[in-house]
Amino acid sequence: LDPATPIYATKFVMNLVERRMKEYNLWQPHRFKTFEVGSKFPVGPFELESFRVTHSIPDCIGCILRSESGTIVHTGDWRIEEKPVDGDEFDRATLEKIGQEGATLLMSDSTNVLSPGRTTSESDVGVALANRMAQHHGKGRIIATQFASNINRLGMLKKAADACGRKLAFAGPSIAQYLDACNKAGRAPFDPSELLDIEEAIEGYDSNKLVIVTTGSQAEPRAALNLAAFGASPFLKIQPEDLILYSAKVIPGNESRVMKMMNNLAGYGCEIAMGRGENLHTSGHAYQEEQKEILKMVNPDNFLPVHGEYAFLQHHANMAEQECGIRNTNVIRNGQMIGFGAKRNGKQVGDLGSLSKVVGNVKLFSFYNDGGKGTGTSEQMQLYERIKIAQEGIVFTNVEVKNRVQGPPAQARGKTRASRQREVPTGIQVNLRITARALWIDEGRLISEMNRFVKTRLRDMPVTSSLNEIEKVVSEELRRCCKSHNNKRPEVIVMAHDAGVGGMSSGSGDG
Repeated sequence: LDPATPIYATKFVMNLVERRMKEYNLWQPHRFKTFEVGSKFPVGPFELESFRVTHSIPDCIGCILRSESGTIVHTGDWRIEEKPVDGDEFDRATLEKIGQEGATLLMSDSTNVLSPGRTTSESDVGVALANRMAQHHGKGRIIATQFASNINRLGMLKKAADACGRKLAFAGPSIAQYLDACNKAGRAPFDPSELLDIEEAIEGYDSNKLVIVTTGSQAEPRAALNLAAFGASPFLKIQPEDLILYSAKVIPGNESRVMKMMNNLAGYGCEIAMGRGENLHTSGHAYQEEQKEILKMVNPDNFLPVHGEYAFLQHHANMAEQECGIRNTNVIRNGQMIGFGAKRNGKQVGDLGSLSKVVGNVKLFSFYNDGGKGTGTSEQMQLYERIKIAQEGIVFTNVEVKNRVQGPPAQARGKTRASRQREVPTGIQVNLRITARALWIDEGRLISEMNRFVKTRLRDMPVTSSLNEIEKVVSEELRRCCKSHNNKRPEVIVMAHDAGVGGMSSGSGDG
């Protein structure tokens, strides 16, 4: 985004944004604007009105963008929670009103479009969690894993733990960060001060009264549960009497690593509860019947499915046409720009109520931050060079040339070029200082080999060679030596200078 682009968010989300922006030195208070759910305010040519949707975190919203040219409705991430645990109900009334006013375009979440029926309630998950905890009464610890952002689930875990006489402790900083952001917004399901310190809880608290909530439901390499599964956690050691509650969904693409983690956990002899039959998870994204309800309620002139694989978007569009009576649907790919407008006269093609057209494409690229103020594209952040150095290593070489002659020798002046080349003496003499990093040097043997390769080649070079020519030859020989010795292609940096220039002392100086 343009650094001047304003960012709008509800209080809970803005707390998360502020922490992350400060972490990377990108926080600019004047740019970030907080608003309340249901508020209206201008954004460019639009008036934006937010409306509440239910999801797995507090204060989730959809947006209505009104302009002179039409009205756009964007649902954001949503589902219809009939029994919301935080008391905030899905705002059907606003969408019904939009359906009566008329919407030019509806954009809606397609994540679970292949799932029939409706999502189950978070309160039902809470009952299942409490029942599973009760079954483990007096048998040892309970370790639960979930998405760190799922604050509603965290509230259900706390409620179930309270009912079973257990206390919570967090393993993994991201869960605590989400709860802290929620608490600052006044939306936390419980007081964070009620949590036990994780290391104190593991060392001294009664295991029959402890629930450890961990990160790592997707087997992220550095997450707490994954580290524990491979015996790499500094404090969490899996015991045979533990019960693992997998209160999440395996995201497509993560199946292999999640099952590897679960297999390792099972190897400790602990009990694992996961899978649809356990009812320990419900999705934050609408199933088919909820999606149909919103499509019929808003009844837009145009429908553009968003948020999902291309096949999901196509399925959502087909469902809107075939089962909800939406006559104009479009599916676009990342980077495509599409425009919508009302028909002006009967000469325009078709008998539908509106027109849509792909109006262009934009090149998409990612921005990267290097942990400080450096932010830019992969080219600007030199990612290719960084990866190459990490994989292949880097070699720095300082070349002090002791006998270079600038211009032809006196005895060769006045002769033809061919005869001069025959008579120019060869044999560049140098002092080399070679340094290798992120590269196997075979206990110094590689450095010795590089010295030999370079000096052997320089013996055949005319003493009138330029510094640029010497640098090029040295680079070639260093690369050839590394390829021969350890099959690596390191980044090579060579700096050549005449003796007495560049600060290199006499002698070999190899290292």
